[in-house]
Amino acid sequence: MIKLVAFDFDGTLADSVDFCLACFDKVFEKFMGDKAPTREDIYQTFGMNEPGVIRYFMGGFVPEAEEYFYQLHRDLHKEWCSDLYPGCRGLLDFLQSKALPMTILTGRSETTCRISLEVLKLEKYFVDMQNGSPEKNDKASQMLNLLKKFDLQPEEMVYVGDAVSDAEAAQRAGVKCLSAAWAKSARIAELEKINPGLVFTAVADMQKYLAERI
Repeated sequence: MIKLVAFDFDGTLADSVDFCLACFDKVFEKFMGDKAPTREDIYQTFGMNEPGVIRYFMGGFVPEAEEYFYQLHRDLHKEWCSDLYPGCRGLLDFLQSKALPMTILTGRSETTCRISLEVLKLEKYFVDMQNGSPEKNDKASQMLNLLKKFDLQPEEMVYVGDAVSDAEAAQRAGVKCLSAAWAKSARIAELEKINPGLVFTAVADMQKYLAERI
């Protein structure tokens, strides 16, 4: 029986990847000018959280750049990312109605994650948050942290994430991953290969799967 559902954020609950990239573009344009990295260069560093990405390209800690990123994330959020993917809020409402604890488990920083939860009015759904680090993203360790914190066996938790790396991390932690493949950019064939039978292209199908196991 499932006793905890952990959710990724970007590409899973919200179509927010381009929004994050736009914020990076503005930060690097302001602080690095014509030496700013390309979007593809930025995307390749997404194992780190946002401060880690900024420090990587700027050669160290530049507090003004990180604060500017947070400011942009708040100021532009409603323009670039005004709501969740269709059906996701209904899924959260359903799980909450069943008194099933939910957490966020993301490679994002705590600051930007809290901004998103506030802007999108999501704070009421989640009892915990696991965030990434400036050095690397180790979601397997984050999942193990949740198992220990909530005193659960691996089979009592599921992780909802959109990336192939999410499924790989869940396998390392012994946790079942439900692959969210409703985004236009979803790599469905790759997800099916690594996570067969647990790839969902519709939120309603994932909700049905969970309803039968809680």
